[in-house]
Order: sequence, then C-alpha cells, then structure tokens
Amino acid sequence: MAATASFDNSTKVITVASTLLPAPVLTGTFPNDNNPNTIQEKDFDHDFLYRGGTFGIARTFDNNGYTHDGYIKRVTISVNDLTLFTGISPDIAVDDHIMVVFSDGLKQKFVFKGTTFTSIAGECWLSTDTSLDFIVDAQATTPVSGTYEYFDQRNGRSATPLGQIGVSGNGVAIFNPSAGAGLNPPSGFSWVAAGESPFVNSGEDSCGGHPEQNGIYHYHDPHFLDCWKSGSSMASYNDYYGATQYNGDNIRHPDGHSKIIGIAFDGFPIYGPYGYDVPFDNLSGTRTMRTGYAVRDTEVAGRPDYGNTADNPPAGTLMEDYEYIEGTGDLDLHNGRFAITPEYQDGTYAYFLTVDETNTDITKFPFIVGLKTRETIDTTFTSETPAAGGGGGAGDGPAPVLSFSLQPQNATVNAGETATFTVTKLVSPEDGPVAYQWYRSTDGGFAFAAITGATTNTYSVTALSYMTGYKYRCRIAGPIGAPQAASNSPLDSNAVTLTVTGTGSGGSTDNRFDSTSSTLDSTLQTYDGT
Repeated sequence: MAATASFDNSTKVITVASTLLPAPVLTGTFPNDNNPNTIQEKDFDHDFLYRGGTFGIARTFDNNGYTHDGYIKRVTISVNDLTLFTGISPDIAVDDHIMVVFSDGLKQKFVFKGTTFTSIAGECWLSTDTSLDFIVDAQATTPVSGTYEYFDQRNGRSATPLGQIGVSGNGVAIFNPSAGAGLNPPSGFSWVAAGESPFVNSGEDSCGGHPEQNGIYHYHDPHFLDCWKSGSSMASYNDYYGATQYNGDNIRHPDGHSKIIGIAFDGFPIYGPYGYDVPFDNLSGTRTMRTGYAVRDTEVAGRPDYGNTADNPPAGTLMEDYEYIEGTGDLDLHNGRFAITPEYQDGTYAYFLTVDETNTDITKFPFIVGLKTRETIDTTFTSETPAAGGGGGAGDGPAPVLSFSLQPQNATVNAGETATFTVTKLVSPEDGPVAYQWYRSTDGGFAFAAITGATTNTYSVTALSYMTGYKYRCRIAGPIGAPQAASNSPLDSNAVTLTVTGTGSGGSTDNRFDSTSSTLDSTLQTYDGT
C-alpha cells in the first residue's frame, strides 16, 4: 500500500497517512549482521502545516516602511521592536538569517550582525536603537521608499528532534542525523547515524534504509536516491519522478535542479543535492549545494581525543564533532536556504540533501536536515504496530498514562510584577520523570510557540502591559527512561491567561510581534535511530 497525502488549501494543512509498508519501496533483509531489528508494519498518520512556497512566518516591525538611500535599505524600529534584539535570549540574535521581501521586488537573505558596523552586502545591523540597516548591492542615487515583510529565525531554535522528522516521496520516514543512544557511544555523546565510520554500522540496505528498534524503516542520508534512478520502481511510480530528467538523471529537472524528494514535518520541502548557483536566478546554472557544517579542529569539551579506536573515535563520527560555520557553504544551519525552485518560481525556503561536490556517492553531514529545523517540528503524530501485524512492541504490559494532578491557573498581576504558572504531573500506574516544555500564545490561543529555557514544572515571567491576554500552557512527555512512552505522550495542560493591570515601569501598549507558528513540539522522541 502506498502512502497517501491530502492537502487542505484553506488551512494549508497536509495530511500524510500510510498503512503497512509504503510503496514503491525496496528493502533489504533484516535482521542482518549489523542490525538486529526487524521491519515491522506500521500504521502512520500525521497532519502538519505545509509551508512550500513560503519563507516561513511573515512579519513587520511596528513601522512596515523602508527608505533606500545609497546602498542602505533602512527600516525604523520602535522601542517595543528593540526588545526583539536584546536580552540574554533575544528573538533575533547575532548571525541569525533574516529573509526580506521589499516592495521594489528585491528578495534577499541578510545575516544580522548586531550592533557591529557592516558595509557588506547581504548583512544587516542596528545602526541606532531605532534603525535597522540592510546592506544591498544596488545603489539608490536618490532616496526612495517602500514597504517590506521579513522572515526571521526565531522559530528555528529548537533542536531537530530524534526519530521521524519528515516523509520521503515514497512514504518512508526520514530521520534526523543522530543515532541517539544506540551503538554505545562514549558517555555523554551520540554517534552520527550515517557516514562511513567503521564504528557506526547500522546495517543499512542498498537503498539506504534500515529499521530502528521499534521496527520503523527509515532513511538518514541521501543514499536512498540510488534506488530512485531511471528503471526503478520510483521512476515508474508517477510522472514527476520518471517523465522528465537531466542527462539521464530522473531525480533532477531538465534544467538540472533537483526534484522534491520529501517534506519535513515543519512544512518545508526537501530537495535533492542540486540547486541554482544563484538562489534567485534560475538561469545561473546548477550545482551541488554545499553544507556549512564542518568537523571541529579540536575536540569539544569532554570528548575523547580524536583517534581511531572505539575509546578515541575519529573526528566526525560523533554528533558533537560538528559545528556550523557561517559563510562557508550555500546552506544555513538548518541545511536549507531561501531560493526559487522549479516548483516555486516566487521563492520558498527549502532543505537540500548534502553530498560531496566531487563524488556525489559520498554523503556530507548533516545529510538532510541540520541540527536545528527552520520551524519547530510538531512530533505529535502516531506510529503504531497494527494489532494484526504481529510482534515487536517496546516493553511489556500496558503503556503508562500521563495526567495533571495540578493544572496551571490564570494569573492577574500588575505590570512589572512576576507571574508564575505551575503544573504537577502524574504518571500511572508507576511514577517516573517527564520532560516539561512551556508554550506561549500571543494571538488568543490560535497558535503556541515554545519558550526557550522553560523546561521545568514552573514558569515565571515579568509581566509587561502589552502581554495582557497572552496564554500559556505546559507540555509533558515521557516518562523518561521507561521501556515505553505513555500512550498519551506528549500531553498538553489547559491553556491559561495572563492579565496585566496598570502600566508599571516601562510597560508598553504597543503590540509585540512574537512567534505564532503552528503548535510546536516536544523533543522527547526516543527512537534509537539504529
């Protein structure tokens, strides 16, 4: 049975469903010498917001106009807007990428440099507390003005969760680049799930896939495209993968750009390794997209020395060996970029598979999606072994059940005072630890965004007047370390409302443009990835 998908154009929600093993797909023999797991039939169902053809969540500052004078496009920011750039964990941080669409037709990504002066095209900086300057290539000899919207990285700070992070064109799950706790890595570290290391052999088959301990057959890296080539079942599956090609490569469009090979669960398309040389110029030719990730020159703190033994594994075999270096590749820390593609002539954000530039048979870390996703991935999908399918459940006995013995309560405080929200969890039939994540909604509860660092059962916030009406809730997941997750994990608490009275010391009545993406995720998926 093939995986199926439906799209609701009014809500922009795509629904992916499969039963048993998706098709067309070729799999090897499991268990094998390097993988003890058996492929199990799964019922799989997941709904998520589709963002193909978009750059993410569109925003403006309080003033949505800009002026272009010389090589500077300048926008005015308010006192309220300035808070987005300040504090210990600012919404927009140094080296964040900001995609801006100007009313004069310019679409360009900029790297935010904080308050450090820059005159380099493609960078932006806070020239004053009230001015954000974007440096562009084209000079305006006389000042002109217009409007804009921008797309920033404030939602892209959540680590890529373990387990399923997307779905490929044949319905097979796409996993993150980590092997999790599998294969006994050094304490405190985790293996890279793909690559050529003799210390990490997960027994993948000739089509680049293997099952993890719960039996989910999945891909970690681009090797699965080897089984999508001309003459394969994928080439004849539909016209998209078979009718057109580039020099005999049916996974590329006739102009050389890769085709879409899957969708990440944050809603953005995943392309093969080839993109346009210039992001917004489809006549610039195509080439392999270069990752900005590289192995650290020296070991990260606490890591065994680089070597060639299990006690001292070589550089590049552990997840912690890699760092993202701005400006060294075509792709950002998410392993994607803003660009036009054959499917999206007006532009989109998209992920790209990464391979070696000179030998495309060699895959390059992070392979598909980087260590952080562009938008936070909602992992509240279901993936279960069918009752009649037989075998393979994780753990014996009934699954635990999560509940709240204490729900958070509405809070009313004066501006400048601290509001505190608390939950108490309950795990049945046997208690155990859970992971906590608090979420905030700035639009009356339509959408919630994760609050960075709010990962205990209590969350406190200094209330400012513009926060009145904000809603908060807590998500729990787990129990941590149990043989099987709770049957209802993750579980959300009731949403409660913050009411702020007075203006206090520095309260503002301006609206603050906080992130309001679709419901965000718990990252406690415990798939081994081996």
